[in-house]
Amino acid sequence: MKAIHQLKDDRQLNFAEYSAKHLGNVLRENGIVQQADIITSVPMHRSKRRKRGYDQAQKLAHFTAMELGIREDHRLLGRTRDTAEQHTLTASQRKTHAEDIYYSLAKHADIKGKNVLLFDDVYTTGATLNVCSRLLKEMGAKKVFCAAIATTLLDEKHKE
Repeated sequence: MKAIHQLKDDRQLNFAEYSAKHLGNVLRENGIVQQADIITSVPMHRSKRRKRGYDQAQKLAHFTAMELGIREDHRLLGRTRDTAEQHTLTASQRKTHAEDIYYSLAKHADIKGKNVLLFDDVYTTGATLNVCSRLLKEMGAKKVFCAAIATTLLDEKHKE
């Protein structure tokens, strides 16, 4: 988890590039690369991106797209506002939270009938990836594959 914090807070983009190589191997082994047409990521709110200087999930998606030779498009999903950090919320709060803040940018979408590989940096309950996957399918995606470079272990409070 220290490496994730370094990626998020210390601008250690070499970790994103390194992770993309390994994740690329896993995606190849599982046959996902052969099916994916487009790579995108869960969006970060623009105020947080300005403060941090980049969006770590977008960087992971970018380096993986380069590694795999798959087209990337980060104009598919948007985020309405900056909100509390997801890791502070319970599972039910995360689901409600995700439903309220993500939206599709359908006018930019050229994904009808395409398979999309969706990236996030950390998987906890799946709420964010589920909402974003549903939005992509509503925009016409045939299939949505999800990938993250880390998972978190939930304590009892966060399993609600």
